[in-house]
Amino acid sequence: MKLKLFIFSAFTFLLIGAHAQFDKTLALAKQYYQTGDYEKSAKLFEELWKDNNQNLYYYTSLYNSYIRLNDYAHAEQLVKKQVKRNKDDLSYKIDLGYIYSQNNESAKAEDIYKDVISLLPDNQTFIRSTAAKFIGIRKLDYAIECYLKGRELLKDKSLFGFELGNVYLQENKIKEAVGTYLYLMSENPIYKNSVQSILTNNIEKEGLQDELEEQLYSLVQKNSAKTEYLELLIWLFTHQADYEQALIQAKALDKRNQEDGGRIIQLANDAIIEQQYDAAIEAFIYVQSKGKAGRFFQLAKSGEIESRKLKITNTLDYSNEDIATLQQEYETFLSNYGKNVSTVNSMQELAKLQAYYVHDIAAAIQLMEELLAIPSLPKKTKNLVKLDLGDFYVLFGDVWEATLLYAQVDKDEKDSPIGEDARFRNSKLSYFKGEFEWAQAQLAILKGATTELIANNALKLSIFILDNLGLDTTTATMQMYADADLLHIQNKDQEALSLLGDILIKYPGHALTDDIYYKQAQILLESQEFEKANTLLKLLFQDFSEDILADNALFLLGEIYQKYLDQPDKAMEYYKIIITDYTNSVLMVEARKRFRILRGDDV
Repeated sequence: MKLKLFIFSAFTFLLIGAHAQFDKTLALAKQYYQTGDYEKSAKLFEELWKDNNQNLYYYTSLYNSYIRLNDYAHAEQLVKKQVKRNKDDLSYKIDLGYIYSQNNESAKAEDIYKDVISLLPDNQTFIRSTAAKFIGIRKLDYAIECYLKGRELLKDKSLFGFELGNVYLQENKIKEAVGTYLYLMSENPIYKNSVQSILTNNIEKEGLQDELEEQLYSLVQKNSAKTEYLELLIWLFTHQADYEQALIQAKALDKRNQEDGGRIIQLANDAIIEQQYDAAIEAFIYVQSKGKAGRFFQLAKSGEIESRKLKITNTLDYSNEDIATLQQEYETFLSNYGKNVSTVNSMQELAKLQAYYVHDIAAAIQLMEELLAIPSLPKKTKNLVKLDLGDFYVLFGDVWEATLLYAQVDKDEKDSPIGEDARFRNSKLSYFKGEFEWAQAQLAILKGATTELIANNALKLSIFILDNLGLDTTTATMQMYADADLLHIQNKDQEALSLLGDILIKYPGHALTDDIYYKQAQILLESQEFEKANTLLKLLFQDFSEDILADNALFLLGEIYQKYLDQPDKAMEYYKIIITDYTNSVLMVEARKRFRILRGDDV
């Protein structure tokens, strides 16, 4: 009995020792392989493989170690044995072919690869794994052959669509890739979103957009009943920000499907975001052409007017006649649909037009008072209207009434972004009135506002007051600047420019000089005096290249040359200075984007 126990214990001990030695060998082999010591990893994996030639991990690690060592003789010997043992597994044949290709025996490699294709069974899983093996060794042409042969064997041309399209893209076979994806989509419309997602991720590949457009046009003509081609064409044009072409296709689809214009409304809204106002206007007019009884007629009419307003306010390219026409359109719209909850936005926009462009502040205030009297006006809307009304009273010169309105909103929206906005506007009124210390105290709190825009604006004004007030024993200069700032807001631009000029004369070399140049340039830009604005901005950059407004001046110069003077080369010049010399500027990302667009890059 004792002898049996002894033998059992000894056997157990030997097993434990052998297992421990095995674990140690495997750990060392992995370590050598991971650190690139393939000579040592090969020796250890040879031992492990000898003990267990069914373990795929050992085989793969040993095979790769030989390849890394350029030991093609041992690699060939290893793989040939596997080919004999696993006649139905074509992956080992591909490994053998790869060895020959690496050992300058390309003819033998090609023969093996062709043999693999000829031996493919009619099994989807097997075909996919074989193609993946070819992709792994970058034999993409054979991966393509594998998928195509698989389609023949399984008698289904739509099989392996995504895989095949992906390999075509990797091979830069754009025509074949596009054709594959579009065929897949036509056979299985449920794949439309997936195909669109793939195209989105690869849209910047050279030639893809042109090829996609050409094939889609051809398919639209041949298959007028398949709306997915038109939808994809619309998507392509919107991606290219070509809303005029997108609208042509969207109209065709709207008519073909006898839709209610909803698709066109969405396209118009997207065009507005991209500042393609002419296309948006055309889209809204098309929806209106469906008749006043149409579901989106009123929305389209208000959208058209809004687009015309944005075209004026965002481009500065307008005349007094344009303003008068726009005002008449707003008034006609409100006459037709009334002043009620559904037309609140149009009433607000008309009031802003009257206040800031027609300069009829009394009419703007009256319209806003009418708006506030509308029954059932939502609380948030009412408070936003009060903020605008407060601004109009500032324009009118009644700062006290503006303060009361801002205070009401602050109290009613204590813990919301609207309330923070009201507090900021009141802080700015304190700045205008020369109450700089009180303004600073309020701005210090607002620097932690939940709304990023309010926080940033509060920080900028706070820094401006601190930098320029701290250097003077008197607030006279600062008050003159604040007065000019208010005059500008009140549309008294000549008076503002004159007062800013007085500061430069009375206080030459003052710390406010760069701010004065920038403010004067902004006023001149709004008056469409582009060359005068440019002169001041260049002077600012020349004299204050190290100061905080230098990058702002460069960016504004680039914008003027790009948007208003149609001199892209000059615009690129100023954007490039920001990119190269002001790398910490918050404007650098946008400057780089605009530079690339002007250079003709795909962005």
